[in-house]
Amino acid sequence: MLWRTIRSMEVMAHSSNFLLPKLHQPAKAPANNYTLVVLNQQLPRFMPRLWAQAKMRICADGGANRIFDEMSQMTNDLDRNRYIPEIIEGDMDSIRPEVKRYYSSQGSKISDKSHNQETTDLHKCISSIRHRTPNHEKPNLCVLVTGALGRFDHEAANINVLYAFSDMRIVLLSDDCLIQLLPKTHHHEIYIESSVEGPHCGIFPIGAPSTSTTTTGLKWNLSDAEMRFGSMISTSNIVDSDKVTVQSDADLLWTISLRNLT
Repeated sequence: MLWRTIRSMEVMAHSSNFLLPKLHQPAKAPANNYTLVVLNQQLPRFMPRLWAQAKMRICADGGANRIFDEMSQMTNDLDRNRYIPEIIEGDMDSIRPEVKRYYSSQGSKISDKSHNQETTDLHKCISSIRHRTPNHEKPNLCVLVTGALGRFDHEAANINVLYAFSDMRIVLLSDDCLIQLLPKTHHHEIYIESSVEGPHCGIFPIGAPSTSTTTTGLKWNLSDAEMRFGSMISTSNIVDSDKVTVQSDADLLWTISLRNLT
């Protein structure tokens, strides 16, 4: 993630190059520090790419079951020792005992937060990531979250985490799409990786309306547009350029479809 200043407001640049195979990374790709958080839902088809890109891998409670059960099958590599998360964190009500024992014996740190029932496992993981990350590394930190989309109440809780940690770049991922927050504190430049994402996209506020949003790079651009639930929001839009720009007076959610990645 990159920042630069335009007209007294910083520009935040976004790219989904973490979905590209390492051999196809752009030469001038930003030096992001990726942390992977695995929730307790079926792993996406492109999980091996995310695992390879991440410098830190954290399983949120039952997410460890998913790595234990599914990861070696996805890669046709039966050696589970190749896929050991550095940390398993959460209230430990979903991880199977044999999975917990196995990863503990392989060196994974078990962070039991069962005393805290006020926040979700994802919230606990993001809070710990922010606490553990040195200040000088935070500008390049990007947290990739798998299993974040599925049951609607879980989706709502995970989107709430984006707002609770709006000063961090967090990307929620499923097989079909990604979702991230575009904070109103920045102008945004979204560089489209057309081989892995698009063309369908959407952009809209949640919780508070936008009285002025302007975009470029979309088939149906917004020009000083007002958006709110119960009125107009931008869904089923189409990316029409290799760069989308967004400026708004409200925090917005950006979502884009993902192609059939393996």
